[in-house]
Amino acid sequence: MTAEILEMRGIDKRFPGVHALRNVSFSVRKGSVHAIIGENGAGKSTLMRVLAGAFAADGGEVLVDGATVAAPSPERMLQLGIAVIYQELAQAPHLTVAENIFLGRLPKTRLGTVDWHRARAEAQRVLDRLGFHVDPGARIDAISVAQRQMVEIAKAIARDARIVVLDEPSAVLGDAELQRLFETIRRLSREQGVSFIYITHRLKELYDICEDVTVMRDGEVVASMPLAATTTSDLIRHMVGRELKDIFPRRASAAPDVRLEVRNLRRGRVLKDISFDVRRGEIVGICGLAGSGRTEVLRAIIGADRIESGEIRIDGRPVAIDGPRQGLARGIGLLPEDRKTEGLFLDQSVAFNITLSAPDPISRAGLISGHREDEAVARLIRQLRIKTPGGGTKVRTLSGGNQQKCGIARQLHAGTRILLVDEPTRGVDVAAKREIYDLLVELTAGRGASVLMVSSDLPEILGLCHRIVVMREGAVSAVLDAGAATEEAIMTHAVWH
Repeated sequence: MTAEILEMRGIDKRFPGVHALRNVSFSVRKGSVHAIIGENGAGKSTLMRVLAGAFAADGGEVLVDGATVAAPSPERMLQLGIAVIYQELAQAPHLTVAENIFLGRLPKTRLGTVDWHRARAEAQRVLDRLGFHVDPGARIDAISVAQRQMVEIAKAIARDARIVVLDEPSAVLGDAELQRLFETIRRLSREQGVSFIYITHRLKELYDICEDVTVMRDGEVVASMPLAATTTSDLIRHMVGRELKDIFPRRASAAPDVRLEVRNLRRGRVLKDISFDVRRGEIVGICGLAGSGRTEVLRAIIGADRIESGEIRIDGRPVAIDGPRQGLARGIGLLPEDRKTEGLFLDQSVAFNITLSAPDPISRAGLISGHREDEAVARLIRQLRIKTPGGGTKVRTLSGGNQQKCGIARQLHAGTRILLVDEPTRGVDVAAKREIYDLLVELTAGRGASVLMVSSDLPEILGLCHRIVVMREGAVSAVLDAGAATEEAIMTHAVWH
């Protein structure tokens, strides 16, 4: 067994009215990849903030290399080689890659000025060492999200980090980028002895990259073990405190009549003669590698991106959609991939976010009726089981799953008949996933809506959808019946046609 580089013993943390961490203990071996999993609110992020020195624990101790850290602080923990890369990257977007890597400690000349040449050269050495292809002179806001995450890892390694915490990296990375990240993690852990703490909701990833796993629930550790000694079913049971034998609800039969037809959509090199249809009461999945055009199809249908040629039909009639507002008027709604920046107004209330797109049902004589709004919002909160103190609560304070439910509630309030959803359960815990699946099935089976869903999670696509549109390099590679499809068949069509 490899020596333990990190131990957290009996960590306790309280906030006003909340006992966030209760006697939490776990350890990480040198050069290992250790997963921490649990539902939203389980205490994972709070524990990592204690580790980073951002929160002071009310009890317990942190040991690095067997020695207790007397007064953990962000500066002290960085000195000890602990780097936390949060899901929401803390970067200066107007500065370059090199400036972000050496933020706060840029190399100086003998005259005390910044040595820009050395900064770029040293940044390039770190990036080359990690195998990252990023220009050190590029501004952060000019590179992709995947590259920005690579910059954060480079920043950690440039500080000689020995323990790197990755919080939900797959929430912003596509499959190809995630595999490159895994290769980097394996190389750093194997060749340089760097230890990783990996936080994720996607359990499949654990078996791709992790060796040990700690499960948290309600602020406590409920299990900690080698990953090889457990199963996905056991992990889910530990996370939610009950059996979840059926992750996906039973699919109802779709109606034979076609609700949405997409014919020969083209947009430059992004979309190439895209054609498929969605029936009433049907869930159709779109999958493919990152960059295959999945999201672009949804944006073209809703009118967020202008198409060069092709046709969209609703109930057999051609329609012209010049923007999301026109799409909404025709019964089409979109839940975008990035709900925090494109799908919700985080600093507005639950009620505002739910009723924003359709004020007419809650208006009287052209003015919003507070009574009607309260009734409509309360009904949807109850129907969708949104965990919130009330309609006046800011959406920012809700968990990822409940934020997504607010987006779905908006579509229900607006009477959407065709719902386009992009990565509906990204960054959402297991129990909330099941609730979102139930809502999508209720939309189709109970209300006769049609759902077109983009997802990188192949078990989700197979378990929830009636049919699957596989995309490759901007074109439809195959349309498969989900009942007979497999992950291997989908990936074959996604990478080779």
